[in-house]
Amino acid sequence: MVHDEDRGIVVAAVVQYIDDLPIIANECFIGQIKDQMKETFQMHDIGSVSFYLGINIEYNLENYMLDSHQHSYILSILAKFKMDQSRPVATPMVTKLHKRKPDEEAWDPTIYQSMIGSLMYAMTATRPDVASAIVDPSRFNHDQTNQRMIALKRMSR
Repeated sequence: MVHDEDRGIVVAAVVQYIDDLPIIANECFIGQIKDQMKETFQMHDIGSVSFYLGINIEYNLENYMLDSHQHSYILSILAKFKMDQSRPVATPMVTKLHKRKPDEEAWDPTIYQSMIGSLMYAMTATRPDVASAIVDPSRFNHDQTNQRMIALKRMSR
């Protein structure tokens, strides 16, 4: 915690993920926090964060704005599932998914579940708009059909 004589105690956050420690505080206090941490730990300052845990972070200092998005992460999952050349769609949701018929073949559960997990990570970080669309396909992680795989691919597009 950093102490400011004029304003009292100033709260700052140091977020840790393995060996990365982004510091969130007023700019005037970040230097003090780094100095305090260098007294105890060996560390390197690599500057402002621009990419962290699959999230791109862009700063607009003139307007005091911060933008976060997952453009590069989403492109990488599209490439992983060979959908990087797909045309975009206006709405991510497919309606009326039915249970698998006994004679209908199921998809490989590994691919289906991996797609669900990738879309859920994007949903929790920066894309809450796909939450309602991912509910139905994720209910059927154990029972994938061609129709549900099409729904997932639509969501990815």
